[in-house]
Amino acid sequence: MDWKKVINDVNRNVSTTYDASIENVLDRLGLEHRKSTMDVVLPMLGVFGAGIAVGASLGLLFAPKRGNELRDELRHSIEDLRERGSEKLNEVSRKTRESAEAALPQETDSSAARG
Repeated sequence: MDWKKVINDVNRNVSTTYDASIENVLDRLGLEHRKSTMDVVLPMLGVFGAGIAVGASLGLLFAPKRGNELRDELRHSIEDLRERGSEKLNEVSRKTRESAEAALPQETDSSAARG
């Protein structure tokens, strides 16, 4: 006799009975289990995301510009964003480098003063 299997079967039956009896008691009292927040929020987010996708598609479909013009405008906008992003990245790295260079001589001066 496989005791592990017997114990698992008993455990499964007890938890099923317990869950069913809780549902029966709540049903008789006119109550129900409260849904978790995620059970409500996740489907709403899915519907919201689908709505955004459909809206964007319809917006492009009914745009007043021709397809070629719209693609050209999008391409120019993306190139502009890419250039601005590259400029900002260069600016941040320059400022970081300047800050690091300004901090390094101070550290060597203070270590030389101690030594």
